[in-house]
Amino acid sequence: MTKEKLDEFFLAEERSGELKINLIRLAAIAVFFLNELFNFHVLGVMEYRLHMRAVWLLLGWEAYVAAAWYLVNRRGVYARWMKYVSTGADALFLTLILILVEGNNGPLVPMYYILIVGSALRYSRRATLAAAGFSAAGYAAVWYYSFGNPQVAPISAYVAVIQILIMALIGAFAGYVVREMRGLVLKFAHNLVRRELAEGALSRYVSHQVARKILDSPDGGAIMSEGRRTHAAILISDIRGFTPMSEAMGPVELVRLLNLYFSRMVDVVFRHDGTLDKFVGDALIVVFNDPFEQPDAEKRALACAAEMQAEIAAFNREQEAAGQRTLGVGIGVHCGPVVAGNIGSQSRMDYTVMGDTVNFTSRLQGKAPAGAVYVSAAVKTKTSGDFSYKALGRMEFKGCSEPAEVYELRQGAAGRPEAHD
Repeated sequence: MTKEKLDEFFLAEERSGELKINLIRLAAIAVFFLNELFNFHVLGVMEYRLHMRAVWLLLGWEAYVAAAWYLVNRRGVYARWMKYVSTGADALFLTLILILVEGNNGPLVPMYYILIVGSALRYSRRATLAAAGFSAAGYAAVWYYSFGNPQVAPISAYVAVIQILIMALIGAFAGYVVREMRGLVLKFAHNLVRRELAEGALSRYVSHQVARKILDSPDGGAIMSEGRRTHAAILISDIRGFTPMSEAMGPVELVRLLNLYFSRMVDVVFRHDGTLDKFVGDALIVVFNDPFEQPDAEKRALACAAEMQAEIAAFNREQEAAGQRTLGVGIGVHCGPVVAGNIGSQSRMDYTVMGDTVNFTSRLQGKAPAGAVYVSAAVKTKTSGDFSYKALGRMEFKGCSEPAEVYELRQGAAGRPEAHD
């Protein structure tokens, strides 16, 4: 996360804190005003001259707070210097009240501590330290004006110094807490950005749900980079007649067509929680049962292949309506042992699977005509209770010493696999 974005974030938090402080001050000063009226008119414990001073000062303080509330809370005007003005104004009004109502030893003195601690709502260490400084200066002024006033009990130097030191200590402690809090927010923001980047990178291979599952696992994203032997169901699709078609198309038109096609295919793959291995020209390689175990990997692969063919049919109908080229795609599905992991150099690595299983799947899809899903005997055995197949007999494959049994997945009119009777 950039410094500019963090500054914007903390500025928004400072403004949010100022909004809260404005509301709290409006309510608190109104309560003190009502309490002053109650003390004078009901309890009769206030002298008239001191009562009138308190009333006018509280009204002035409330007027200032109301103006700040209107400007910041209602009009949305805020700048960082405002928090220092607001802190200083609060300390000034409190100091004037203590001096003019001769309350240097009264119950309002602890309000300085509330001003310091409350300033932490601004999420600014400097504002908190400024509140401590203004409060300490205000109390020092109260102490100063107590000298030579026969109406008030004098404040001893010992008490005054202790009060000022406590204010400084509270300000330092609250400022430290605010700084640590900002550090935690900063650390969380960086970790969140790194996680989002990692999830975005993983989302090239797997669905967002699987990406989150990988990042939430104890091993984290390392599970994708470690080499491992595992059982996997492999799906490979390929566009039929792609080479002559590409030679007859312009590069812009060709790239646009492939992007439209792959975009829809990848959406289907991720709906079935398949892992995208790679694009090889016009071919698409998909892995099931890696990086997380999927007991129904073969079933997922077949359901994905059938939906891909259905999606291609829908895509072709849209292309025909727009007078654009259509595509025919053959798909092969096989399962067996593979080696999986991130392969490449220090500067560039890609997830992939390797082995005879992948090679045979590639040759299997090469036999499948457009619109068909060819399945190996291994996949058919694992899913015979779920899908219906048409036996195609034994076929010769390059690299295989003996012919292999091949089956075609039976699909309905909508491209969905037919259930086994």
